[in-house]
Amino acid sequence: MSLTKLIDPRSIAIVGVSSKKAEFQVGGRAVFEHLRLHGYPHRIDLITRDKTTIEGVETFTTLSGLPTLPDCVLISVPANDVFGVVAEALSLGVRAFVVLSAGFAEADAEGVARQTRLSELVGRFGAAMLGPNTTGFVNFGQRVAMSSTSRITGSLPKTGAVGLVVQSGALGSVLMEEADRTGIGLSYLISTGNEAVCGLADAAAFLVDDPATKVIALYVEGIREADKMLAVARSAFDAGKPIVLYKAGRSDIGRRAAAGHTGSLIGARGAYDAAIRQLGWVDVSTIEDLLPVAQYLSQGGPARTIGIMSNSGGYGGCIADALESTGHLELPPPANETVSRMSTDLLSFLSTKNPVDIAGAPFKRPEGFANCLDAFADDPAFDTIVVANTPIVPSWAEMVEKAVVETRHRTGKQIAVVWPAETFNSAPINRLRQQNVPVFDRIDTFVTAAAGAAAVDSARISPSRLIREGRRADVVSLVSGELVALSEAASKNKLSSMGLVFPQEVFIPDANIEAIVSAAREIGYPITLKGMAEGVVHKSELGLVAVAVPDEEKLRANTEAMLANVQRLQLRLEGFLVAETVRPRVEVILGLSLDPEFGPMLTLGAGGIYTELLKDVAIRILPVDRNEIRALIRECRISAILDGARGQPALDIEALIQVASDVAALAPRLGNDFAGLELNPVGIGTAGEGAWILDATVFVHA
Repeated sequence: MSLTKLIDPRSIAIVGVSSKKAEFQVGGRAVFEHLRLHGYPHRIDLITRDKTTIEGVETFTTLSGLPTLPDCVLISVPANDVFGVVAEALSLGVRAFVVLSAGFAEADAEGVARQTRLSELVGRFGAAMLGPNTTGFVNFGQRVAMSSTSRITGSLPKTGAVGLVVQSGALGSVLMEEADRTGIGLSYLISTGNEAVCGLADAAAFLVDDPATKVIALYVEGIREADKMLAVARSAFDAGKPIVLYKAGRSDIGRRAAAGHTGSLIGARGAYDAAIRQLGWVDVSTIEDLLPVAQYLSQGGPARTIGIMSNSGGYGGCIADALESTGHLELPPPANETVSRMSTDLLSFLSTKNPVDIAGAPFKRPEGFANCLDAFADDPAFDTIVVANTPIVPSWAEMVEKAVVETRHRTGKQIAVVWPAETFNSAPINRLRQQNVPVFDRIDTFVTAAAGAAAVDSARISPSRLIREGRRADVVSLVSGELVALSEAASKNKLSSMGLVFPQEVFIPDANIEAIVSAAREIGYPITLKGMAEGVVHKSELGLVAVAVPDEEKLRANTEAMLANVQRLQLRLEGFLVAETVRPRVEVILGLSLDPEFGPMLTLGAGGIYTELLKDVAIRILPVDRNEIRALIRECRISAILDGARGQPALDIEALIQVASDVAALAPRLGNDFAGLELNPVGIGTAGEGAWILDATVFVHA
């Protein structure tokens, strides 16, 4: 499916155009006027119920009556009429559609059925379709303003290197306004609508292949085709095009990755956070940061070390604090030669460390500020220079503007300006933006951009963490229906049949104490005893676990105590598990869960009694290899103990990696009823001793 004729059509037919004059046009008439207003250079045909003339253009009553076949058909008719229009166009040979019409899956059950029928029709012909329920798109470079949004009755943002895809048409208007105001150049704005055929991943894939686009910016409400999106992420990485993402619903309590401890540890954004790390995406926490960060990344270049030059020691210090808190960036001191070159224009008592406080001294002579900036930019210690200004007098502001442009051009080095003076110093700030200098009015936006550039730079140097090719498990619905926890015995039976290995153990149904004693003799003391009760996952919290029971007397006493707890808590007893006792040095948790969008995820962290207490956990989207599992372990604070902290022996990390690999390999084999599994604890011995799965719970859909 090619999007070329959809996004860059050389002829357009609009079906459903009002012939009435109105101050505020909508639908097909609005698109027609926007195309003409912004200079679409090719043929536009109009289809109306009755033959008429609109703005000097004679209309047609059917697509079949057109003198030439259009590349793309835009449809703005009632929902019930869309199918017929598309069917006619497909029969004529049209293979690209934009459907503005609403009344489909966003409306009701009837609309869902209507959309399914439409997508199946378009899919049979291998055609491309944006929508339904979309506002359309803007191709800035080719002047294709094929959008119904009223925002483009005014000026368009300038053409640039940021390709923007949004899952909200109205929000696209907000972002266009921001781009126009701040001088951020866009290559495309694509609103995906209901994504019946072409979705977020298809639009992003188009931008990966587009030579004018250097950075892809996404507003995401939900990823419907995660396999496609993962493939696009890999292609974007290979093409050197960063993806900047704002994910709506950051605290969506409706997301359910798994039950048990892992569900609460992963949280609502666990899969997205994992994807951001593994795919090299740059995450922004506010929608206002999306385009400024994307524009900054479009300018490329190394971004690990930063030099700050400010007319205010306090303001420069605020920026330095924020940059250092990211953990991704370095603020090395300037070289002695740099300080020497700047000394002519600096007061002796001001700081010449990083950040350098220049105060107002350099502005006392015409070339003073330029001299300081040149010296700073020539310092090889700095990949990026930040000029941090407070509001300053107009003559000084003009010196800053001139020096930044000239030094940036001379050195080719990234120079960013952080300048919260949109009113007082608006003229030089706007002129800097017009010359593609990144200007930020907020410290946090600049810090997000700088940290994102550093993360992209690091991923390019060491891309081992990218999600690899691999088949995802089939993902069942995880937002409806109840989850059922299988008993530990049933969970272990299921997992044993799939190849996981557990310590020796015997399940005794009901309360047969003599059978429990007999099993303990066969296994050998000390043994571990666990009481099984219906619906109970975390047994130790209810007094149903006894570890390292030394003899028969203690075993009988523990059994009686557990039976008393079962009766007191009014639990339904299923039986007892008698197992050999192993003596791990550390306990971890391993979880396998299914995200509704990204599929299977592996979770690892501190286990046993410390699971909820420490909340020390890391997540990866599958598939992963052993190296990535090793990196997963390193992300957890407990890795310091695994390495042998404070003179203790190193533990068997290789055995843990093997268990985690075995668990990850189960993902494609677990069936449509699977909702998650939790191994907690997994015990780790000293190096060479091994790792043992001590408890297991499988969650299934009821």
